[in-house]
Amino acid sequence: MIILSQAPQPVVIQPVVVITRGDVDIIPTIVDGYESTHETRSIVHQILGRPDPDVTLRPAGLRTGTLRLVFADEFAAADAETEFGVGGVFTFHPIERETLPMDFVPTGRVTRTLDDQTRRVWIVAVDFHEV
Repeated sequence: MIILSQAPQPVVIQPVVVITRGDVDIIPTIVDGYESTHETRSIVHQILGRPDPDVTLRPAGLRTGTLRLVFADEFAAADAETEFGVGGVFTFHPIERETLPMDFVPTGRVTRTLDDQTRRVWIVAVDFHEV
């Protein structure tokens, strides 16, 4: 829960997503982007002299992709960047998106960027692989 105390009346904003690793909580202001892909992993074998291929059916892999998380201040974004860099298994639990919860490990890159338009909020992008 985030409480904005500078408003005339304190405003309570429920988080839109909680990302946890053990006793560490990462709570972005908003998820700015989510992209996932699955590798299908089935194999098609073209056979010489035959019009139809042999096919090896295999289940699809787990999700991989990138999360883009917006943080209201520099320190929260820096903390998130550090935590994703430590490694470990994280739990991604968006409050209003029933198909997105997952456990994941950060892979590839973790980047922290000052938003070009507002120059106030920070964006942390993390590549992930579902586990």
